[in-house]
Amino acid sequence: MSNTQNHGTNADHMAASPPLLEVRGLSVVFDTPEGSHQVVDHVDLKVSSGQTLGLVGESGSGKSVTCLAMLRLLAARGRVINGEVLFQEQDLLKLSEDDMTQLRGCKIAMVFQDPMVSLNPVRTIGWQISESLHLHQNISREAAKRRTLEMLDLVGIPEPKTRYNEYPHQFSGGMSQRAMIAMAIACEPKLLIADEPTTALDVTIQAQILELLSQLKSDLDMALILITHDLGVIAEAADEVAVMYAGRVVEEAPVFDLFDNPMHPYTLGLLNSLPRVDRKVDRLNAIEGSAPPPHEFVEGCRFEQRCGHCDDSCTGTRPDFKNIGTSRRVACMHPITTS
Repeated sequence: MSNTQNHGTNADHMAASPPLLEVRGLSVVFDTPEGSHQVVDHVDLKVSSGQTLGLVGESGSGKSVTCLAMLRLLAARGRVINGEVLFQEQDLLKLSEDDMTQLRGCKIAMVFQDPMVSLNPVRTIGWQISESLHLHQNISREAAKRRTLEMLDLVGIPEPKTRYNEYPHQFSGGMSQRAMIAMAIACEPKLLIADEPTTALDVTIQAQILELLSQLKSDLDMALILITHDLGVIAEAADEVAVMYAGRVVEEAPVFDLFDNPMHPYTLGLLNSLPRVDRKVDRLNAIEGSAPPPHEFVEGCRFEQRCGHCDDSCTGTRPDFKNIGTSRRVACMHPITTS
């Protein structure tokens, strides 16, 4: 099935189903010796079964922290100060730690950014995948091993019986990423969060990983949140896109609408920095300056210092979201419109 057909099918599916996960007003601070700094600022997100939500932005924009906060996996100095995380209409922020332990890896799973760090170097790959099944499904070791071999085969790892007894250092980067995905989907979660799943992989392996995630999403009727800074990955895999900048969501749109008509200057800057086969240039366009660190976040538009569309009205006032039709919104005082 072509990518266009997939997007259309998913759009129809989403229209008929309520959100599986809805994040409302999520705010996160980190406490440092210099004081508390808010790194995620009133983020709203929605994702439905069978849908891929792409969460995109530069490094440091708050993408990973948002998802870690949703699962209550923040580092010791991080804490949620506001918001709700409704999964199947149940607020995860109000659950006990025991309930969260049962939910993580079972109903919601996460593929972390660096599999070489996330995998335990002194345990075999088979043991690590089986452990999740023992924890959540209370099955025998023999049954867990059979299921693990099925998962290794499903994610395209050759010779599963041999690989089952191997250690992470014996796996390549692409194989390690597949092993992480096998571990995440072993219990058939309703929601999978994939944090930069193709970083540091060559383009051939990237395409294979994206195709694998798409196929698993379809087979399991699973929702997928795809965290990345790579708009090429977003174009290939996402149905809906949320663009984050300096701890805030600044634009949300269906993927085709976002690429055809970006409405936030930051989104336009990201797209203009991409190489294109239909445009030959000596040098790619880059967004001037850099994203501010959290201790320099302002209340008004945080993109103002790098934006070519701002005026005095952008200073000191947080831009409200403007709804554009029924399927997209943008937080900008002067959204870009095409004639």
